[in-house]
Amino acid sequence: MEAFPNEDLPHSRRQRSRGSRRFGILSAFAGLALFLGAIYLSSRLGIEMARNHLPEKESQQPELPESETFRVGRSGDPLYLAQTPDALRRFFAAHPTPDDRASTNLSGLGIRRLQDSLELTPLRTEADAVEVKVASGAISGAVYWIHHSQLPQQATLDPIISPVPGAILQ
Repeated sequence: MEAFPNEDLPHSRRQRSRGSRRFGILSAFAGLALFLGAIYLSSRLGIEMARNHLPEKESQQPELPESETFRVGRSGDPLYLAQTPDALRRFFAAHPTPDDRASTNLSGLGIRRLQDSLELTPLRTEADAVEVKVASGAISGAVYWIHHSQLPQQATLDPIISPVPGAILQ
């Protein structure tokens, strides 16, 4: 009765073909889900790493004692002080080199240039500017903003995080 011995062959090939198609579709969905999951987890990891690298909120930072002071500048080196951090940032962005800053006319820019060393008390930070209270000299008691590049011990500062006043003193 085996007149047609290969009669089952096309049927079994069809079954294998359907099975492999289903497996291919299933594996494509699994691969897509794995890919989307990897993207999501990668983004969450990046967000958490960025959050861990940010300084604490101002409300959670302890008040700095008034007695912590540090000295900036040397006699003859210019110090640039500003009333607002934005004016200071604009000035340092427009005049990136020390020679360029030294030859700039400061009238109308909201920047004060001093050629002396000062004792300063850090109050708070905002990105690349540090709010300080002058503790010595003719302008003692005045509050200004100073660029972080003018602070002592720049090597201890993390360039991604704004300078932390407590780290300046260490």
